[in-house]
Amino acid sequence: MAKKLEPIQLARRITLGVMLAGLTLLVILHQKMQGIPSIDALDPFGGIETLFKYLAGGEYIKKIEPGNIVMLGGIVALGVVLSRFFCGWFCAFGALQGVFGWLGKKLFRRRFVVPQKLDAVLRWIKYPILVAIVWLTWSTGTLIIRPYDPLAAFGHLSAGLIAVWTEFAVGLILLVASLVLSMLYERAFCKYVCPLGAVNAILGRIPLFRIKREASSCISCSKCDKACPMNIDVSHPDAVGSPECISCMECVTTCPTKKDTLRVTLAGKSFKLRTIVVLGFAIFGGAALVGQAAGMLKFAAPSLTAMATEGKLMVEDIKGSSTWAMVAESFGVELERLYREAGVDPKKVPADTMIKDAGTLAGIDDFEADTVRVAVAKILGIPYAGESGDLAPAAVPAPAGAPASTEAAPTAASTTAVAPVPRAAPAGAATLTVPAGFELEGTMSLSAVATALNATAAEVAAKLGLPADTPVDVPLRDLKDTYGFTMPDLKERIKK
Repeated sequence: MAKKLEPIQLARRITLGVMLAGLTLLVILHQKMQGIPSIDALDPFGGIETLFKYLAGGEYIKKIEPGNIVMLGGIVALGVVLSRFFCGWFCAFGALQGVFGWLGKKLFRRRFVVPQKLDAVLRWIKYPILVAIVWLTWSTGTLIIRPYDPLAAFGHLSAGLIAVWTEFAVGLILLVASLVLSMLYERAFCKYVCPLGAVNAILGRIPLFRIKREASSCISCSKCDKACPMNIDVSHPDAVGSPECISCMECVTTCPTKKDTLRVTLAGKSFKLRTIVVLGFAIFGGAALVGQAAGMLKFAAPSLTAMATEGKLMVEDIKGSSTWAMVAESFGVELERLYREAGVDPKKVPADTMIKDAGTLAGIDDFEADTVRVAVAKILGIPYAGESGDLAPAAVPAPAGAPASTEAAPTAASTTAVAPVPRAAPAGAATLTVPAGFELEGTMSLSAVATALNATAAEVAAKLGLPADTPVDVPLRDLKDTYGFTMPDLKERIKK
């Protein structure tokens, strides 16, 4: 007869189950509906990936939303106070590994353990992985890890294996490998590879939360060691100081002595298990409340229409869940030309079709949302470098006195921003007029701003107080160190 679960452990499993089920439901709905957050916006590690960019200029890496920063804040607070409590109680990917670990126990009737010396070496792998991801993401300004992320692959499974393999081949292989390994070795990904686990392990070095052992009442049964999903030695030290501890308290609830042989402590003081659990939920929930109060608890990007109205629309904002009609209307382009530039037959792909479904309907195997981004950039004359690195050339300005184009006029144009702004003062005017609602972005270059405002790069440089020899084709964010300005400074100058 199976042993009855302790209430604390039942609560933990229910919580993890809800997190996994909720994440799975959302990523499935994201493939079917608009306005549902993507897996990238739901991944708390996204907060780490975009942190430096956000601190430098208040901008987020593409596909990351403010909610990622909120979750990161909650995880850091949890890590400081309760070590890797997030890993043991809230991590959906950890829950998924737990499911496969349970299946492995049923199939093999035993739990395998990596040899101690090898295990000690393997646990260090996640730290250089963390450093590499953060550095490469910061230096490239993109989610460079995305194609290799097993969680991202999991989040796109509902799109079909072919689609996942096309975009996340390595991530899918790592996902399958992680789950298979978890059937043999519990939480293998958490122990050896997870970069977020590395962050939490570093925070876990802060000795606020500890599980302590009373040697006088310990019967050396080693049940605590066998219960630990992270294979930590609990039965010998006076306190569990390992950064690998995920605060699951399995060892505490498994101890047969019932004499507080294993007890949880916070800042050296003993507490009841339920008190620690309530504190963990309060910290994570409190971070959500702070994020809500600050207006940052957002996991889905605004609609294209809303961003166009606010003057913040960017070509990069076109998502796979955007429809063809929505793109054409928001960017002010002809729907027929949009189809033509994207190489799609409108008879096969209705205007209300999501872009990510267009390839299947049109019979184009490698069709991606970036194809539409490049098409829009070409129509509007925006020098947009697509995800593949192909550059969509900017439109050549018409000579003075030339007749107006018969194409629908773009709302505005820049390297990345397309905002509905009026035409600026003509070249040669004493001052550069900047329409209300125009937003300067760090990803824009001087030439991009000039194109958006129908001005010259020299006029824009003068408006921003930059030297005349400032490079015109380099994003402003990449010039700040050389020319000694900050993006908030430039945003204030452009509004004056």
